Amino acid sequence: MSECCLNESLIIHSAPTLAGIKTGNLFAVPQKFDQSLRDSITEFNSKAIKKNLRLVPIKAQTERTLLYVYRPRFLDNDFKCEKCRCFLKELGYPIPETSACVKEYISRLSESSEFLHEIGFFLGYPSEDVIAFIERGSKEAKCNMGWCIYSDVCCAKRKAEAYRICSKIYYENWRNGKSIDNLIVTT
Repeated sequence: MSECCLNESLIIHSAPTLAGIKTGNLFAVPQKFDQSLRDSITEFNSKAIKKNLRLVPIKAQTERTLLYVYRPRFLDNDFKCEKCRCFLKELGYPIPETSACVKEYISRLSESSEFLHEIGFFLGYPSEDVIAFIERGSKEAKCNMGWCIYSDVCCAKRKAEAYRICSKIYYENWRNGKSIDNLIVTT
């Protein structure tokens, strides 16, 4: 995958994380995890690490690779939530080390035929919403704003609107020639 294609995917699917208003995003690229994709990820991370941003492959499939872009310091902060910590600890995650938790999630996902919904904790969604979705499914959600909402609907709507506006602005700026390096906010 060329660096340009990876950058476009990052802009389209992860602008809120690049802008520093969201902990993480998950997206797939239509390519197997080969040397070309590894090189693109390494190149991206060599610059992004200075801005508290990481990109990691979390599941390689035959014709696509699932990628996770996140802000480690934001994840550290999110994992200070007692509900999040307790829930992940009960699932056997190595709390409090967030980097070890990311590695554990990747390991579990690679061995699973199903999607693991604790990913919501890694994306910065409210713990109440993540836990409710895992325990009850989507049927009892009050609404869906890209994630199922069980708690504060007003707050979720504001966040979802901020993510939508951010994505639109980032894509327009990128299409108008602004580099991804200039669009990544240092946090």
